[in-house]
Amino acid sequence: MPSIDYKNIACIVGVGQSPYALQVNRSPVSLQTEAFRNALEDAGLDKGQIDGFSTAHGAPTGVDYDEFVAHAGLEIRWALQHQDHGRWSSTSLASAALAVASGFANYVAICNTTLSHRGYGKFFQPYARGGWGENKRDVTGGHGEIDWVGLDTPGSGTSLAARMYFEKYGATSEELATVALTFRKHANMNPAAIMYDRPMDLDDYMESRWITPPYRLFDYCLRNEGSTCLIVTTPERARDLKQTPVFLSGFQGVGSSRNDFHNYARPGLPLGFQEEFDYVAPEQPVYGVAGVEQGDIDALYMYDSFSTNLWMVLERFGFCKAGEAHEFIQGGRIALGGELPVNTNGGLMSEGHYSGYNHIIEMVRQLRGEAGPRQLPNPEVLQWATSFGDSTILTKG
Repeated sequence: MPSIDYKNIACIVGVGQSPYALQVNRSPVSLQTEAFRNALEDAGLDKGQIDGFSTAHGAPTGVDYDEFVAHAGLEIRWALQHQDHGRWSSTSLASAALAVASGFANYVAICNTTLSHRGYGKFFQPYARGGWGENKRDVTGGHGEIDWVGLDTPGSGTSLAARMYFEKYGATSEELATVALTFRKHANMNPAAIMYDRPMDLDDYMESRWITPPYRLFDYCLRNEGSTCLIVTTPERARDLKQTPVFLSGFQGVGSSRNDFHNYARPGLPLGFQEEFDYVAPEQPVYGVAGVEQGDIDALYMYDSFSTNLWMVLERFGFCKAGEAHEFIQGGRIALGGELPVNTNGGLMSEGHYSGYNHIIEMVRQLRGEAGPRQLPNPEVLQWATSFGDSTILTKG
């Protein structure tokens, strides 16, 4: 049986967001409605044309699909709600692409809302997951957190992966600082970023307090509130719409195995179930699906909940060899104007933690040429990737 050609079967035709802030103090429905309306306006669509809906952040930390559909007055015939995690952006896009290409829906809105325990989320804290977090699972959480020994947060578990990398490869705090400093520099060119107009230098980074060594305060992502929306349809329908479409050209799913169990440690680093071995990046299917080479990538966007995630992504996907990422990113390579710009929006660490959907919005705007002072020079191929192994490639088609 011949394989299906997934290249360019769908495209993004509208993007929208609510205000991004540490505290917005508005209900999740109101935030999501604003992002949805902005995406409709961006695409030149009426809400009655939306007949598919996807989300990865249901109640109480977001809005369940049926609640939003009723509130917005939609009539949909295809819905998808993922587990309440930040790891589903590639899967959400791939699922929406397959839905519109197969005729399950004509236009799919992918909406996600994030709340902070300091903002409106404080009203829902007693109900969030029933007090049940990954750290209480029998086999520990996917970040390496283990509640009964005090590693009860993603940061504490992930810091073990970072510390192991430091010891194994001789990385330094100054090298790690490059990640936070670069993303903050990008955010200072992005008026929507929470850390806009808040510059940071190496002294600021080094003087910030330790959280879980080797992580300092600025090695962590933000905790914030806001909403995003993406609208996906087929290239044929996109021809009649307001915006030049951005094509979903390649996909690759989340990897899961014993050697993938720690979300923020690439295979080969022995944490939890993972075995220690000399990791060599295998062929990445996403490039073959998109019909591009890795050298064609004009900029990389990645899930930067912690600063060392970038090192893991670069090595997992073979941008550099295992143990080289801490040196690979130096000398301006990942900054605007560098060989491989990364997270030109400021990322989860400086624009805001919107589970990567804010990165996808940035990629769309970059390919449209709408990124203002942080605009890349004529980008053609952009890649989203995470240390979980999933990836999406967006192109101009």
